Amino acid sequence: MRPLRPLRFVKKTTSIQLLCAEIIVLKNEQDPSMRRLATLADVEAAIPEALQSAGFFFADIQNNQVDATGQAILRFIATQGEVSRQALLQQFPDADITFNLLLQRELIEEVDDGYRFQVELIRRWFI
Repeated sequence: MRPLRPLRFVKKTTSIQLLCAEIIVLKNEQDPSMRRLATLADVEAAIPEALQSAGFFFADIQNNQVDATGQAILRFIATQGEVSRQALLQQFPDADITFNLLLQRELIEEVDDGYRFQVELIRRWFI
């Protein structure tokens, strides 16, 4: 029996696969002379398509893995990019249990004196 992989690994791997698949579709539509090199512009162009094509994956996180308070916290962090612990406590003073759940589910991570999303594509979903 194979050992289970950490949830963070699964989310990051899934996000990378989604984004790479959309980059391939985009590159295949380009002139052959431009297909071999993916640029930052190509990656940015693929993000909306990845979010749309895998809406079920992101909707599951939004609708089945967090409650309304968790959604509000994730949207708040998503718009800021990285948020200090103090700012979160001011905005959501009674949400300690929800913070811990978001950390446990590996949707956010602690950085310095604050929080950010572990996976950028998931952050983009909540914007």
